[in-house]
Amino acid sequence: MPIQERDASPATIKVLRPKLPTSAELLPYLERIDSARTYSNYGPLNGEFARRLGDLVGGSHTTLTSNGTTAIELALRLRCEQGGHCLMPAFTFIASAHAVCNAGLTPYLLEANPDTLALTPEIATAALKSVPGPVAAVLVVSAFGAPPDFVAWADFEARHGIPVVFDAAAALTSLSGIGQQPVCVSLHATKTLGIGEGGAIFCADQALMERATAMTGFGFAGQERLSSLRAGNYRISEYAAAVGLAALDGLPARLQEMRDLTAAYASRLEGKAVQLQRGVGTDWVTMTLNVMVPAADLAATLARLDDAKVEWRRWWGLGCHRHPAFKDVPRSDLSATDALAPRVIGLPFHADLSAGDLDRVTGCLQ
Repeated sequence: MPIQERDASPATIKVLRPKLPTSAELLPYLERIDSARTYSNYGPLNGEFARRLGDLVGGSHTTLTSNGTTAIELALRLRCEQGGHCLMPAFTFIASAHAVCNAGLTPYLLEANPDTLALTPEIATAALKSVPGPVAAVLVVSAFGAPPDFVAWADFEARHGIPVVFDAAAALTSLSGIGQQPVCVSLHATKTLGIGEGGAIFCADQALMERATAMTGFGFAGQERLSSLRAGNYRISEYAAAVGLAALDGLPARLQEMRDLTAAYASRLEGKAVQLQRGVGTDWVTMTLNVMVPAADLAATLARLDDAKVEWRRWWGLGCHRHPAFKDVPRSDLSATDALAPRVIGLPFHADLSAGDLDRVTGCLQ
């Protein structure tokens, strides 16, 4: 019989491989659930998880939610009247636009600053004169985990009287100095601290956050089972809180692992034309590491990645206006977004990458 030749082609390098706490790490918290026999409805693990998250961001009132999208929806509903426009960047994950619509608002899509990939107060201020109707809110999106500029946006709200809410979905471990404007994060498995599905709202306004928590549980406030405001069921279970507590236990090691991996990428990209986001890996970390690829080399770069069996992603696609569900929403001129979005490419980023994998990935980049 002829000898079969072994397939020598390399295995595909996955773009992301989420990793949540192991069963052994969860066990002490699961045993606490068994002992308490409270499984949902703001149980003891839920309360501890919320307190520890608040401490993580420098001290804040915290409301846990079923996911990051519902966190944004609830924060917008609490801060503004329904029916107006919500200024927001076109360059964001589509969940942001869905949350705006679910809050009873109409998205008005704006450009993002090409250096920070984020909406700025200057861009929002310039747009105010062209919005065809009342502006009820601004949704500021953190770009892939970068810390928002809380000071600048607090000044914007004070000057214009327009409520601001932050979609900081991937920025949990980058947050500090949270003030009166709600900050919403995702606890999805793909985030730096994940529980599978979940989210949270942070804010210094205690009364607002008490209402936010009531909105996650049918509008019940205090011990009375009387619905005091229009709400729903947006809570997490004690099992989800157990995952969160175990994830918090392992967070310092995880953050160091991500810093080391980012540094390994940065050293290999030195001298190349592609650019990482400013401050990533030093000032803040992310689970979805992106490079900005020069437009002239974009097609060739993606072809090299494909040929090398390296997965890549446009995590935010080409902009909200490119999705059929939002193609007709009002917008400013988005030519800069159309030029920028295709060039923001997510690279493989997870703990299973070897030095050889990193060499293979970065070898495709010029």
